[in-house]
Amino acid sequence: MADRIDKYFSDYYSGVIDMQIKLRKDELKLPVSIDENIGGGKAENKRSFPFENSMIIEESDYTLQSFIRDKEFMDSFLKMLIDEERALLALRYDRQRRRSWVQVAKMLNKSERQCYRDLGKIKDTYRNSLFYGDCG
Repeated sequence: MADRIDKYFSDYYSGVIDMQIKLRKDELKLPVSIDENIGGGKAENKRSFPFENSMIIEESDYTLQSFIRDKEFMDSFLKMLIDEERALLALRYDRQRRRSWVQVAKMLNKSERQCYRDLGKIKDTYRNSLFYGDCG
């Protein structure tokens, strides 16, 4: 049965989080021009800083920052794991290459049952880490 952590791992390994970050940045680049100065003159001393303005918009956007935070949390969590555990997650949760537990077990030279146990241990580690309350 899939839970919140499964979805989070799947989103990370399938590139969904990266895609969400890219799409949100593209959305923020779209010009939203509302002229509140109806009938007024144009400011003569006003200077435009497009790069700085876009950085301010990206830094202050809650949605974009939450996607970036999710990616950074997962990167930090993966550094806590050993290579074999990272390989298990990568093989199992990549949505583009759907692999069954039988295939994952063969690739890691383990039994299916051992893969289940290892995944349970990884999930427990994630639940007990600082990152669990902030995912999704």
